[in-house]
Amino acid sequence: MIPAPLHRKPRPVRSFLGGLAVVLALGAPSVPALAADPNELSEAEKLVFVEHQLANIKKPTSLRYTFVKSGSLEPGFEDQVMVEVLKVGTAGSSVRAEFLSGPRNIKLPEIENAQANPVILYFLEHDIREMARLTKRKTGNYFRNRIRRSLVDEAQVRDTTVAFEGRDLPAQEITVTPYVTDPARSRYERYAQKRYTFVLSKGVPGGVYQMRTSMAAAQPSEAPLLEEVMTFAGPAAPGADSPKTLNQPVKPQ
Repeated sequence: MIPAPLHRKPRPVRSFLGGLAVVLALGAPSVPALAADPNELSEAEKLVFVEHQLANIKKPTSLRYTFVKSGSLEPGFEDQVMVEVLKVGTAGSSVRAEFLSGPRNIKLPEIENAQANPVILYFLEHDIREMARLTKRKTGNYFRNRIRRSLVDEAQVRDTTVAFEGRDLPAQEITVTPYVTDPARSRYERYAQKRYTFVLSKGVPGGVYQMRTSMAAAQPSEAPLLEEVMTFAGPAAPGADSPKTLNQPVKPQ
């Protein structure tokens, strides 16, 4: 799909669906009702935020994800993310999470009746806070809006496969570059080429195989300026230990 030209009037921005989605993605102080008709959503929005990604979780379990930050911009690190499915019900699952550890940890509310895997929103919330920090903005609302718009109008969706437990599983890859078409990109030009990639597969517990953000360097031959990759590492028993920082700096590649 070709990104919208700069002169094109953007379609109305819809909120992410679900209570937690609104809280994290919009920074709302309370949890309103669903804000959009799913039939009006783009294919990318449905894949990322609406599908019942937790449907293949039939009993309480913990989903582990590795998290690796690398690049030439600043020191990297390795850490973990855990999404613990506490209870499985007909309307959805009760879920709590630990996103990163130590000073990088993001405090997150427990969720009732979750269907989409909230690890996507956790990753995006972390990313939005990082973008605000890097660009010295007081809040990340501007970047939230750009990501939402790009998923409505500019997302590229393609079929792919992922390797999991010795098998090749069908998957969908959703890619967006939210800031490329931003008329105001000159205010943060160094980060305007940032790319977001979602890799989703119904064959993977919890439906989310990988999320990745990458900012290219000035020259194609150089290593990325910054890259963050969260990858599914497998299920664990309920009540498994919270993620612990590995304290291993990642050298730029």
